[in-house]
Amino acid sequence: MDPAAFAALVEQCTPTPDLIRPLTAIVRQASSFEPLLITIEGRKPIPIQATDPDEAIQLTTEAIANGQQVRTGLAQLDTKETKQAGLTAATTFDACKHIAGLGRLFDARLQSASMKSSDRDQAIARVVMSFAAGAPSTTPKPRTQPMASAGADSSTGDTTINTPAPSVSEHPRWAVYRSGLGTSAFFYDR
Repeated sequence: MDPAAFAALVEQCTPTPDLIRPLTAIVRQASSFEPLLITIEGRKPIPIQATDPDEAIQLTTEAIANGQQVRTGLAQLDTKETKQAGLTAATTFDACKHIAGLGRLFDARLQSASMKSSDRDQAIARVVMSFAAGAPSTTPKPRTQPMASAGADSSTGDTTINTPAPSVSEHPRWAVYRSGLGTSAFFYDR
């Protein structure tokens, strides 16, 4: 879908025409106007472009049933956002319903942001950025790294620990084990 067709769809599917610019910005950054895009979240997100709505619904349903975190549709909404927008796995791939739901979700976030800020343009920009994949919902959290442990989280088997960000000037450390025994192992730790 091109931006002009998207703008026409926003006018048709949302009650407020002033949403064209912010919704266009959200969709441009999320999916590049691809209504059947599915992204399986993980260490490296996997984008899948379905060929038709039925395939998109099937792929999304299977991924959710297998415990995968997914982002779907034009705005690449996650499962929680999809529910908040009043959408389902089936309706999220209907472009008009997706845009209407996105408009409702955008309005709700804008009202919340407007209460915290007197500058409406700044509030709109913050709300648009809040839709970016991986954007923090409230405040940034410290950098964490998963690590298996005995007291691991029961749902994922992982727990998180805080790790400092590596310094740019820090050089890699080299460690050689068993170097005096004739069978050396060479480890590079970054």
